[in-house]
Amino acid sequence: MPSIQAIADALSTTFTDERYPVGTLYVETDNQVKSNLTGVSELYTEDNWLGKGERTWIFIKAGTGGIDAGEIVKRVPGADPFVGIPSSVADTYAALLLGVADHDIDEGEYGWVIKHGACVFDGTGSSIAEGSFVACGGAGGVALEDADEESAAIIGMATEALSAVLTNFAQGYVFL
Repeated sequence: MPSIQAIADALSTTFTDERYPVGTLYVETDNQVKSNLTGVSELYTEDNWLGKGERTWIFIKAGTGGIDAGEIVKRVPGADPFVGIPSSVADTYAALLLGVADHDIDEGEYGWVIKHGACVFDGTGSSIAEGSFVACGGAGGVALEDADEESAAIIGMATEALSAVLTNFAQGYVFL
């Protein structure tokens, strides 16, 4: 996959055209992660943001229905490998995934999702404890707590309990 060293727009910007080749990677430095926080909600501030370390983003196109902030994004079967939609209950393998959305991307538009590093998971309807493993397999891109430390569905870990700052969301790290 190609990677780029600099981008002209904010990572939360979406595009109607393929501004960068889909599949392109961009790495934010530790200092950028600490200052850029997250696009999921303004409730995350420098005082409660737990993100540290580098964060890798991947440029994708949103498929049918679009993608909401915090959703786990999977590849669309049979489509370009960089067209994404929210994961579903049938998606229990991390290898099917592209990343975690940090902002909304409307259907047919292009944008960046987090492939590796600090993120905010949507955990609506689930239970996620601080320090727990986070897995794919929830409906509509929702993250689940996974007590099975050997599950192929594990995609990261939670650094806060669900709803600690924002109702139905949890900060964590994704490792794809």
